[in-house]
Formats: sequence, structure tokens, C-alpha cells
Amino acid sequence: MVLAAGLGTRMRPLTLLLAKPALPVMNRPLLRWTLELLARNGVTDVMINTHHLPATVRAAGGDGRAFGLRASYSHEPKILGTGGGPRKVRAFFGDEPFILVNGDMVFDFDLRGLVRRHEKAGARATLALRPNPDPRRYSAIRTAKDGRVTSLAGLPRPTRGTASLFTGIHVLDPALLDRLPRGVSDTVRDLYVRLVEEGQPVLGVRVRGKWFDIGSPSLYLDSHRALLAAGFGGAKGGVLVHPAADVHPTARVVRSAIGAGCVIGAFARVTGSVLWDGVTMGAGSRVRDSILATGTRVAAGERMAGMVVMPGRRGRPARGRAPRSSRSRRCSAA
Repeated sequence: MVLAAGLGTRMRPLTLLLAKPALPVMNRPLLRWTLELLARNGVTDVMINTHHLPATVRAAGGDGRAFGLRASYSHEPKILGTGGGPRKVRAFFGDEPFILVNGDMVFDFDLRGLVRRHEKAGARATLALRPNPDPRRYSAIRTAKDGRVTSLAGLPRPTRGTASLFTGIHVLDPALLDRLPRGVSDTVRDLYVRLVEEGQPVLGVRVRGKWFDIGSPSLYLDSHRALLAAGFGGAKGGVLVHPAADVHPTARVVRSAIGAGCVIGAFARVTGSVLWDGVTMGAGSRVRDSILATGTRVAAGERMAGMVVMPGRRGRPARGRAPRSSRSRRCSAA
């Protein structure tokens, strides 16, 4: 199951146009990268929950056949949480362990291997973990030497042991969902903390591979730069230009992703930025460290840096600063 029902508040103003899983990442909706990876790891059926701008999520995932699987959808008029969402569709999972994935990240873990570790250990739930680069941003999951989880964000009680980051990818026994009430609930607080307190086996597995949190405009930009540098999605030399984009021979694109239908004029320069589909940059314009949403127009000679730019009324763009921290602000009219 892919959890795609969030409000996308931290990603505003971009999520005023698209739900977070439908946002362009390396010129494709984020959800498509997730579905392709699930299919490569042997997944045949996926449930996707929705809430905010559900039509944009459905448009991104379709029926799943383009990715080699079958996609179903569960709409939540009221957000039910990471536990309540799966609990609502309990019958979908049957009796076999299933994979639960947050819909706001890019990753390339070995999910087959994670499921094998889960089954071999006889765990009730298995959490995919990574080293924690910033304990101030990501709460610590602590594990004992045998991999058993001993505390989650200090609950049910603070413990010692290896501190890791929970990636938002887990394997669990669907029977665990029967412990949750119908309605709103959280897998960590309402399920895993209680299992650990009861002494039941919750396993933490350190996984290898790429993992990028696409949770805010600043993280969105940072993740793109890292993906571009790694050559992800066909990027070359830290640059990804859609075949349907028109970049003038005298223009320069550096560490940026350029979407379909974009027109980059003569002597224009794009640095460290993400341009969605249909962006137009006039001759001699400069864009640095910014996100330009679909339909944005940058006038000839105009310069902007650290901006989130949205299409505005009567063709005028609405703009806001792209924050350096993980917090986002809504754009104000130009």
C-alpha cells in the first residue's frame, strides 16, 4: 500500500496544484517512480489511499498496468493516518505480509530482501532503517544487537542501542491491523510502540540504496540536486532536459531538471532549479535555486533566485521565497 492521502501542508504552495505524490520528480510524477520500483520487486497489486486533490493522484498512477501491476484506490474524506488508512482496506491484504510505503519519497531499496528478512525473523513488523543524519529532524528508532526495535522516538521508554532513521517503509502482518480501531490511528504510536511494550518482535533492518525525503520545497530541491548528480532517471552531467523541451544553443543549464514543453531563450541560464512542464524563460533571463511550476513565464532579462513561482491570474506569476529550512510559505502575488 502506498500512503498518498496527506494534505501536503509542508510542501505548499506546490501542493495547491498537485497532491504531493503527483509532484514532478525528475520530470515524472513521484508516484510513478514508486510504482515502478514496487513492480520490479515483485509486487502485483497496490492499494493507494487519497485525500487531497485525489484526481491528480489517480492521474499519476492510473490503473497501474503501465508499471506492471494493478492499482486500486481508497479515498478518505477524512484523513485516517498511517494506521487508519490500511485498517480501512483490511480485506485487501488477505493473510500474507504486505509492504507499506510513504508516498512522499524517492528510494531504491531491495524490498524482496526486506520481506525475506521479515519472514526469516518471524517478526510481526519490520521497519526499513537508515543512519540518522539529523536527529533534530528525524526521531530516532533504537535497536538492540539482534535488530529488535527497543524504542521509537523514546517510546514506550527511552533505551540505548543503535539509533536509526525510519524510512517510512515497513513490512507487517495484516492481522496487526485488527488491533487498530476503525477511524484515525498511527502505525508507530498505536501499533509498534504497543508491540514493543508487550515484548513482541518488531524488527529494524538497515537498508542500502537511495532515499530522499520530498517533504518540503527545500528538500524537494536538495533531492533533485542529489538525484541529478547521481545520474538518476537518465540525467547526464547533473542535468535532465526533457526531449520535448526547447533549449536555445546559447542557453546554459546547470544542475537542473527541465520539463516537457519548456522554452529556454537565448543566453538564458538555469542553475540548481526545477522547471515543471511548459515553463518559458525569455532571452537573457536567470533562474537560480528555484522551483517554477507549470505555465510560469520569466520575462526577458529577468532574474530570480531562491523562489517558488506559481502561475498566477491573468498570466502573472505568484511568487514566494524557496526557504532554506524545511518550512514552506505560500506565495504572494507579484
